[in-house]
Amino acid sequence: MAFPSHVLPQIRRYSQQIPRDPHFRLKASLMTGYLVGAFTLPFVPPLLETRRAKADGSYLTRPRIEFNPSPKF
Repeated sequence: MAFPSHVLPQIRRYSQQIPRDPHFRLKASLMTGYLVGAFTLPFVPPLLETRRAKADGSYLTRPRIEFNPSPKF
C-alpha cells in the first residue's frame, strides 16, 4: 500500500511541472513529424501509382488477381 501513496504524488508533481529542457517543443515537434512521416510515407508510392494508372486507363485493363483455395502440388 505504500507504493501507490508514494508514486501518485510524484506523478502529479511531474505532470504539473514545465519541462526543464529549453528545446523541448522543438524536440517534440520533430519527433511528431518523424512519427507521422514514418507511418504515412509508405502509403504514398502505391497511392501515386494507382492514381497514375487510373489516369492513363491501365488500371481497368490490368490482370485480375485470383485466389485459388486448393493449391496443386
